[in-house]
Amino acid sequence: MNARAGQTCGGAGRVLLFLAGLFASGCASWPRAAVRPMPVVASTPAPTAPTLVVFLPGRGDSREDFERQGMAAALRAAGVRADWIATDAHLGYYLDRSIVNVLREEVLRPARARGYRRIVLVGISLGGLGALLCVRDAPELVDGVVLIAPYLGDRAALFTEIDRAGGPAAWAEGRSGRQADVAAELWTFLGQRHAGLPPTWLAAGEADRLAQGHRLLAPLLSPERVRLAEGGHVWSVWRGLWTELCARSDLFAAERLPAPPSSGPI
Repeated sequence: MNARAGQTCGGAGRVLLFLAGLFASGCASWPRAAVRPMPVVASTPAPTAPTLVVFLPGRGDSREDFERQGMAAALRAAGVRADWIATDAHLGYYLDRSIVNVLREEVLRPARARGYRRIVLVGISLGGLGALLCVRDAPELVDGVVLIAPYLGDRAALFTEIDRAGGPAAWAEGRSGRQADVAAELWTFLGQRHAGLPPTWLAAGEADRLAQGHRLLAPLLSPERVRLAEGGHVWSVWRGLWTELCARSDLFAAERLPAPPSSGPI
């Protein structure tokens, strides 16, 4: 790891702890180099709707996986009138501290300039962390967040400490935004500023290996925006939950086209 990467999020020690968790949990493969501009796949070259969905991948996934795994098709099947962009926001962008800046300057800010009034970030696993970092550092560019099996750290001692304190809000009270590691910084942000989050949905498998973090996050969100399903940290679970959110939740209530009237007997 180069010197710049070692400084990620404010200190080599914090980053090494964070990355150790990512690799141990299976949320990271050996990182690729971050390139500029970040590669993306877009549903359309020009806006066709006022809403843009921005997909952030997890693990070793790629931007193409959002089409391959049916995430884009679920929007169409639910009659959601929204454009989408699938980003190649892999671990390399987190390592060199550029993830928020690249998304802000190359995806989110240009989307606003092109006329999108509502931008929804959809982050899977590591992408969930990226979505929350964007909310923290560029809140004016994020109007909604969907966290699908998000990586929120996996240090059992930290989760136990938060739980024993009475939850993230009680644990974070009075704490500085600069903590011993990145996960602690994230939970300080969530505990202190959860009331100011944009509309946020959490969707995950009940047997997800990252479920300890999900259980701590869920009470900070509106109960109707927390969706759980049987299964673990796999695409089949994520696809089912995303399909349900697209078709049967308030996530895209304003974007869903009305169902055509059924033709009754004459």
